[in-house]
Amino acid sequence: MSIFIATCDNLKEIDMSKRLATASILIAGIAFAAPAFSSMSAQLPAEHKAGPITYMSGGVGTDEANAMKAAEHRYNLALEFVRKSAPRDEYLAGITVRVKDHSGKMLLDVDSNGPFLLSRMPAGKYTIAASNDGHVLTKVAEVTSKRPARLVFVWPERAAEK
Repeated sequence: MSIFIATCDNLKEIDMSKRLATASILIAGIAFAAPAFSSMSAQLPAEHKAGPITYMSGGVGTDEANAMKAAEHRYNLALEFVRKSAPRDEYLAGITVRVKDHSGKMLLDVDSNGPFLLSRMPAGKYTIAASNDGHVLTKVAEVTSKRPARLVFVWPERAAEK
């Protein structure tokens, strides 16, 4: 059996080293987590209601786009709007979005405020038409309570850009 005897000076050194170690760990943790929190600090666009549908549209600018991507898990239908372009694809805003249910009833008719439109939909099968400069792309999404749907609408590169 060993006995530990410490002087007051030794205890002060041990106490100070524990404080420094704790502070170092906290600083490292904050630095590591900062990128994750930066996307959450961006202001999300306001939610809107259209009958049974709650939706939000936006994503203009890097911070808001990251915030929208981070919020996507809270919605069961996510739409993204992109145009092919060189050297890289471009996000689009101002897309007219029309969502119809399986019987053809119009449930949502809005213009996007950015390249993302997130919505909470009742479970079902939907036809989504997205229009950009008169060019309409149509896709079908099946939304269930267990499986969200994510659709990316990609318009071709403009003829003048080729």
